[in-house]
Amino acid sequence: MTAPSWDDPVPMEQVHRILIIKPSSIGDVVNALPFLSSLRRRYPDRYIAWLVEEEAAELLLGHPLLDRVIVSGRRRWGRAMRTPFRGPAALREAASLIAELRQGRYDLVVDLQGLLKSALMVICAGARFRVGLAGGREGSGRALTHVVPLPPGPLHAVDRYLEAARFLGADTLSKAFVFPSRPDDGARAEALLVEAGVRPNTLVIALNPQARWPTKLWGEEQFARVGEAVARRHDARILVIGSSSDLPLARRLARCMNPAPFVAAGRIDLKVLIALLRRIDLLVTVDSGPMHLAAALGTPLVALFGPTDPRLIGPYGGDGVVLRVPLPCSPCSKRRCQIEADRLCMRSISIEQVVETASALLATGPACRTGRDFS
Repeated sequence: MTAPSWDDPVPMEQVHRILIIKPSSIGDVVNALPFLSSLRRRYPDRYIAWLVEEEAAELLLGHPLLDRVIVSGRRRWGRAMRTPFRGPAALREAASLIAELRQGRYDLVVDLQGLLKSALMVICAGARFRVGLAGGREGSGRALTHVVPLPPGPLHAVDRYLEAARFLGADTLSKAFVFPSRPDDGARAEALLVEAGVRPNTLVIALNPQARWPTKLWGEEQFARVGEAVARRHDARILVIGSSSDLPLARRLARCMNPAPFVAAGRIDLKVLIALLRRIDLLVTVDSGPMHLAAALGTPLVALFGPTDPRLIGPYGGDGVVLRVPLPCSPCSKRRCQIEADRLCMRSISIEQVVETASALLATGPACRTGRDFS
């Protein structure tokens, strides 16, 4: 059997088992869901697995379009390696993951991450056909047999990933975000709203002030003033959402607001967060995983952008409003600010801008709450 050539298309008639590698982050995994939907529509009888890291695993566990979800503890293992006595256990877990990849006997691996960490997993899987997008970094392209060309110019992440689906023969006109759910996710979200004091017909507005990059942050004080203003103007109930690691920030934010918001941060997992985002009337957020979730669900949102480019990773679709101030240094795509005036791009967004934009969105009425399919 001859080795596959970079110039030949992938012979999908020879492919029975497919592994998608898109380990992180939450927003990136959300943006890759239309790729999965397209691939499954084209190949309904193929075995499809997805390798994801623990942080985003809840988005895929129980997914109706996947046959298997392989969860990597890479970040946790990295921390364990730096802790006495915990390193050997982490190494055993990593070895078990590699063995699982080998035992999967995949014919095709699709690397949507395009970094060294994903390339190593591509190699470990040992598939005959290995596909990734053009522009991969850290030498990840060397692990591939086929590189998907991308059209010139800015291309949103959703559409970049769909180029891989098109390369594999799938129809990409319908861009469906499909999320897994449990029978009680909606009830758990409603119970949280009852606990928050939300009455029927009460507008519910969520604030998400946290992001992984320091340069994406707008400021607790600014979020507090926006929350107070829209709560009073619209008689709305304010929630502060986030993960358990965001709880200290959420509590600080709550302490400086009047009326105090309900702190939902750390109370719910991703599946209940999805149900909650379907239920609320508006999200005010920085560039983050919850922003991508809300956009995919059709929840109205105001997204504050500074260091990142909304053309590439902004809220996908037409209902989200992006606020940013064009500066010569923005977007820089840097985790640390490179200029003396720290986070000038984010700090230049005014509280009044955000309040007026939020009010305008609330005035347009409820949007679709059933998920997105950009057919």
